[in-house]
Amino acid sequence: MRYLFIFALLFGSNLQAQQRFYFVSFKDKPNFKTQLYQPATYISAKAIERRTRNRVPLNENDIPPDSAYLRQLAAFPLTMYGNSRWFNGTVVLSAQKYIADSIKLLPFVSAVTYLGPAFFYEEMDDASENSLENQLNILEQSFQNKNEKNDTIMAGKSFAQIKQLNDEGLVKAGIGGKNVLIAVIDAGFKNADQLVPFRKLMKEKQILSSYDFVEKEEEVFDDDPHGTAVLSCMAAVQQGLILGTAPNAQYILLRSENAANEYLVEEYFWALAAEYADSAGADIINSSLGYTKHDEKSMGHKFSELDGKTTLITRAAEIAASKGILVVVSAGNEGDDPWRQISAPADAAHVLTVGAVDKFNSYAGFSSVGPTADKRNKPDLTALGKGVALLAADGKVFEGNGTSYSCPLIAGAAAQLLEMAPKSSAERMKEALILSGSQYYKVDKYTGAGIPDIELAAKMLCVQQDSLLDVRELQDQNLHLCLNARAPQKVILTIEEPIKGEIDRITLTLKKGSNRFVIKGYKKRPSGLYHLSVEFLSRKTYLDFMKL
Repeated sequence: MRYLFIFALLFGSNLQAQQRFYFVSFKDKPNFKTQLYQPATYISAKAIERRTRNRVPLNENDIPPDSAYLRQLAAFPLTMYGNSRWFNGTVVLSAQKYIADSIKLLPFVSAVTYLGPAFFYEEMDDASENSLENQLNILEQSFQNKNEKNDTIMAGKSFAQIKQLNDEGLVKAGIGGKNVLIAVIDAGFKNADQLVPFRKLMKEKQILSSYDFVEKEEEVFDDDPHGTAVLSCMAAVQQGLILGTAPNAQYILLRSENAANEYLVEEYFWALAAEYADSAGADIINSSLGYTKHDEKSMGHKFSELDGKTTLITRAAEIAASKGILVVVSAGNEGDDPWRQISAPADAAHVLTVGAVDKFNSYAGFSSVGPTADKRNKPDLTALGKGVALLAADGKVFEGNGTSYSCPLIAGAAAQLLEMAPKSSAERMKEALILSGSQYYKVDKYTGAGIPDIELAAKMLCVQQDSLLDVRELQDQNLHLCLNARAPQKVILTIEEPIKGEIDRITLTLKKGSNRFVIKGYKKRPSGLYHLSVEFLSRKTYLDFMKL
């Protein structure tokens, strides 16, 4: 009886003890060479197809952690929370205070990393709502009942954010990301399964799967509303009220963030979510999350760590991009705070980092700025992030501020591009989007290459012959040309003013693919009418246009 009483005391004490997350790293993958040639056992057919399209070979980090190691670890008093292929280990949860010391003694374990205490949404409901409201600075505003006069696509309150991307033509043509799979990694998607603007999404079964890595369950519709607003930028459809940029895409909804607090475990959950997206065959990842400071100071990041290779979440984002996924992330909302700079994983070199502008195409002061710690330019692009039409968890449409929303606008537009050019690689799409930017010719730390022109990016991705794709005057009041070349070559550009007969001739050198050129110092002719010809190696292309 005495021993039973002591056991009961110990057991009761453990029930009250704070549960803690750890990441257990393994030393190796002893059987990976055998598993490498059996991809169907660890990734989906769609994931294999995406790798083939992007010419991505399988490698060791595609293989799951060794099952024998996992079985031995499971004998400890802990909960296995998620296995990582990319970092060869597993996230575990335990109330045993000194369990890390015991696990470290296992011969196949290389390290045990403390990730923070466990807090679950049900315990922190009110705090989470208040924290989110303060973080996002969302203010509900009134709208006019009538649409803009030129809203022929019935986008309603979303029209301005679509028009700013020069995307209304594609939307009107019914291009909405069909057959493209987008993984949305966020803090929860509260009530998204019940709202009218998502009715099409639910009825047509466009949500292929979901998972909550925080609560370790498939339910994601009872948590935080942040992801609901983010998803509405891409998937919402209610004629004359709200319209996303990719309403026809398929989606995977993944929760990795607990909005009530900030600990290192959330970065590991993000990595697990990105691996899930990879295995399921996602073409695009949208992540409106970013990390700088943490509740436990030692877990936070210094600016010197934002070098594209140091933080766990940034390394995970880089691996995701290496698998042929277009990873689109928010720059952050620290532009008017002392931190100012972008957050992780926005510093990753191969992700598409998105900042925010207002309706007048001007930098939004809250949007985080670059460059990275190693002096690379970020953000890459911008979209509307101030006064974005969003869907709330109660079904109301409101205006919100944040790079959380400029990010999915571009992720959805990227899905449109992939629908039009399904053989395009993620890297090629990223290049086309950046090259189509409104200030591609002079990137800066505030808005990167500016606002992408989705129609121009589509031309770049779809064209298959030597072509003059676009001519326009941009903010610098110079003439900007976009040409496509099937092979590296020189071209002769001739600009003739027909009334006075004035002629300018310029020789340009093209690389294979899309090229944009600035014709500096170009003066407007009195008539405003020009004949423009481009002579390629084997033929001539003529274009008449009216200068605006």
